[in-house]
Amino acid sequence: MGKTEGKGRKFSIFRSADEEAKLRELAVARSKGEGGHMSCTSGRIVSIPNTPTPFKAVMIRDDGSFFEKLFATMGEAEAYIRRNTPIPPVRGTTYDHSSG
Repeated sequence: MGKTEGKGRKFSIFRSADEEAKLRELAVARSKGEGGHMSCTSGRIVSIPNTPTPFKAVMIRDDGSFFEKLFATMGEAEAYIRRNTPIPPVRGTTYDHSSG
């Protein structure tokens, strides 16, 4: 077996490059109407069973007002919240050890 034999195509979840490109275009199109990064202070996901869009992201702004946006999957709602809220501060690990 030579050096090039046995090295097949790399694994991909997509059937074709065209399918991957279409999904990326769709993701970009969905993110266009988000209102900008870090526009909210926090967000949470609410489940709405038996509906076409079973997940709702409830976003809270600095002034205390809120708005809701519907999503087909929890992953989409989580990604939306991550893009539109600040990263939480790093938690201190000073006391994260067993009492010796």
